[in-house]
Amino acid sequence: MLEALPSGQPPTLVGPYRLLARLGAGGMGEVHLACRADTPTADPYRMVAVKTVRSDLEVDGDFRTRFRREIAAARTVDGPGVARLVDADADAPSPWLATEYVPGPSLAEAVVRAGALPVPAVRALGAALATALAGVHAVKVLHRDLKPANVLLGPAGPRLIDFGIAQAFEATALTSTGLVVGSPGFMSPEHLEGSRAVVPASDVFCLGAVLAFAASGRGPFHDDEMAAVVYRIIRAEADLDGVPEEIRPVVERCLRLDPAGRPTAAEVAALLGGGGAGPEVFPWPGGVLSLCASYGEAAREAGEAAASGAGVADLPTLGPVVPYSPTAMTDRPVVPAAPGERRRPWGAVVAGAVAVAVLAAAGVVLLNRTDGTGGASAGGTGGGAAGPSASGTGTPAPVALDRVVLPYGGPGHTGDFGGSATGRSSRPADWAPWTSEIEAGVGTCALSPKVLVCPGNGGAVTALGAADGRQLWKVPGRGEGQSSGPQYPAVVGDTAYVTGPDGVVAYGVADGRERGGIPGPGEEWAVKGTDLLDGVLYSTYVNMRDERTGLVTAVRLDRREELWRAPLDGLPEQPVAAGGRVLVTVGRVPLALDARTGRTSARGTEDCGGVTVHERSGSVLCSGRQDGTIGVLDAGTLRLRRTLGRAVTAGPAVNADGLVAVVDRNAQVVAYDLGSGRERWRRPTRATDRVYLVGDRVVTAGLETVESHPVSGSGATKDYRIEVPATAQAPGDALAAGGAVFLALPDGLVYSGYLP
Repeated sequence: MLEALPSGQPPTLVGPYRLLARLGAGGMGEVHLACRADTPTADPYRMVAVKTVRSDLEVDGDFRTRFRREIAAARTVDGPGVARLVDADADAPSPWLATEYVPGPSLAEAVVRAGALPVPAVRALGAALATALAGVHAVKVLHRDLKPANVLLGPAGPRLIDFGIAQAFEATALTSTGLVVGSPGFMSPEHLEGSRAVVPASDVFCLGAVLAFAASGRGPFHDDEMAAVVYRIIRAEADLDGVPEEIRPVVERCLRLDPAGRPTAAEVAALLGGGGAGPEVFPWPGGVLSLCASYGEAAREAGEAAASGAGVADLPTLGPVVPYSPTAMTDRPVVPAAPGERRRPWGAVVAGAVAVAVLAAAGVVLLNRTDGTGGASAGGTGGGAAGPSASGTGTPAPVALDRVVLPYGGPGHTGDFGGSATGRSSRPADWAPWTSEIEAGVGTCALSPKVLVCPGNGGAVTALGAADGRQLWKVPGRGEGQSSGPQYPAVVGDTAYVTGPDGVVAYGVADGRERGGIPGPGEEWAVKGTDLLDGVLYSTYVNMRDERTGLVTAVRLDRREELWRAPLDGLPEQPVAAGGRVLVTVGRVPLALDARTGRTSARGTEDCGGVTVHERSGSVLCSGRQDGTIGVLDAGTLRLRRTLGRAVTAGPAVNADGLVAVVDRNAQVVAYDLGSGRERWRRPTRATDRVYLVGDRVVTAGLETVESHPVSGSGATKDYRIEVPATAQAPGDALAAGGAVFLALPDGLVYSGYLP
């Protein structure tokens, strides 16, 4: 991926660019990741790939002529699907050129690490490359070296690179007599024979070989002997046994011996369904998207080190599985073995890689560039998050969470984690995607700066490293039955308070050492739910001896003091504390208690299974209603003002501006205006169990899929599929921080990955 520069040396400049890390080497020089020296950046989309001439090459007149040709070709083919030329200098003592950096693997590396691509991805890849070639051919330029290593896979789609041997249709060849320039295994017959009649159809032949490789993991002319490879290409004897039937006819047409019998690049694009603007969300499989996220993160780390004045050379070397631009790909890639039986594989999962494939359609992990400046879209995730480090100011944001992130979106259980949930400064230090397994029965977790605290049955609690998912400590449960369900983990500073059968027990977040406790109301009471606000833990209880009554208590945690308790005349649900009140449904009727005294301030009359409080307006959103709507209750009286939605199955989540997001029975995520009740937009979703708000995205989650949708309702849906236990039946609750999602399933799977 990235290779650190030699240590102990001052920063290396090439023209106006500072080299950050080595990407690889080609036939004529080296390629480095770089950024402008006058405006250091940690945004990969503002970085460049700088190609420099090897120091051992003699830079004579003919060489500079070829280099100028490469620059001219690169400038001519500036268009969709081609890595754009940013800057160049053919007359420098050591000539160089800089193209836009694509944060992703080459096709060669992607297939080696993640396996052959599925048919939809191959179709989209082929259509995009064919469209790019059609643009190249339209300006009278040939690529002449189209191979897997010269196709970079970015989150938004592929990009063609390296026009180092590109040649204008009418140009005179500068190669010596008998010298073939190209990559055996991915060259056309006429090219191998040394013919000067290399034509646009020659690039189409190479495209066919590239698509065969992408679809099968094997070049169509693969052989252990190079002479045999050349012989088979000259006779166009392609082995397409591993190419799926759906795309084999197109590949066969591209690989015809006679150039005149091959389709044009534009025809290939049409045959593969790429006649329009391309897919809104590029259908990369999970393994490719994970690699894209890794490339983006590695580039970001290099940029942050440079911008902060640290030595980029001190960064660890992240060696590539295959070279950045190998001369040829003649060995069959090693396809990872299938995952174990316990988990269902989704897409091509890289062995040993993160469990979440972020990254979603559209870059689960990274968002497409849509702001016109080369930066990530606002609210971007997957490492592409907006923040000071991505602003181009040269002052990187600290990558360290410094606060506690509570579940349910914090006060009011709004499901809104705010704009900070997408900024890297709100991410745990040294975080990378991870997955972990703990005992079944895990509940909703809370995130401290370094530790993820997850409650379990009977007062159990497990602490995982927020950065890597490693188990730090564990306390076993103390009971079973109704009184032992996992409760809201109240994390205050360096202490975690977990409610169980014996009351509230305090533990050190870092080491799990018990720090005392607060007795519960008695053995006849079973805790039903808890909520934390301003250092006070509010709890609801059910009387096990008289199941017609309940109780609410308020305990100030720092003083270990019970402030009040309020008896209830029915069975309560989980409390929600917000705006100076404690809201709780009792027998499906909403009740409001004064948070300071516990006195009843309002009692509603509407059917209500659970409540959400919008702090800005005080409105109470009533969910779980028997008619399938969301009731909007008056802040003071709890009387019904209006209803939202129909057949709602998940939500609501509501942000400060009054956007309410729900999921309905028709697998639609729908946004409403809280004030007027009007529908703003709707769009389909495959993740139908949970809904959250994260910055400028609406995130929906299911048992196997996480998706995000723009709050505005227009733009790309981004998603990724995850591995879940084969026995898993119920989804878990998620929380978001720093462009990452942390989710715990009741069966004990806990994972963290980039937000889509």
